[in-house]
Amino acid sequence: MQKFNPLKTTRACIDLGLLHYAVTSDGEFIEVPKFFRKSQHRLSKLQVRLAKRPKHSKTWKILKGKIAKLHQLIARQRLDWQFKLADHLFSDVSVIFIEDLLLANLVRRCKAKLGENGQFLPNGQSAKSGLNKSLQDAAFGQFIQVLEYVAWKLGKRVVKVDPKGTSQHCCEG
Repeated sequence: MQKFNPLKTTRACIDLGLLHYAVTSDGEFIEVPKFFRKSQHRLSKLQVRLAKRPKHSKTWKILKGKIAKLHQLIARQRLDWQFKLADHLFSDVSVIFIEDLLLANLVRRCKAKLGENGQFLPNGQSAKSGLNKSLQDAAFGQFIQVLEYVAWKLGKRVVKVDPKGTSQHCCEG
């Protein structure tokens, strides 16, 4: 059993974002790993080769397997990194405060805009699709689940707080 040390930090606040994956109340900036973005070139080359093959042929099935393995590698790299980050964050704190984000709203498509003559107008979806890809690559929802699991395993706590103003004001008490 650990002895209580009043000088040791017992709580921390985390602000999630895309410029920095997480910013702690101690001033630590954790960079975004971008696992999908780093593998995107290899993935696109495999997908182009797949598109040129006749469907359900032997080479098509081999390429499908390679694409699946690459997606699995990306997912496993991301999950491993998130577990290591959660262990690091809980190394000297017992409670972590985190934003209770509505993640589904962050990656939602823009609503279509119709002109007076029934044509579709630009609505910014092409710009948002790049943001959506980055949000999905960061996997904040999975990270929050990992953080809660690691907290449970270590006997510590994760408290979700209202996201209004969390980037400007961190927990004060």
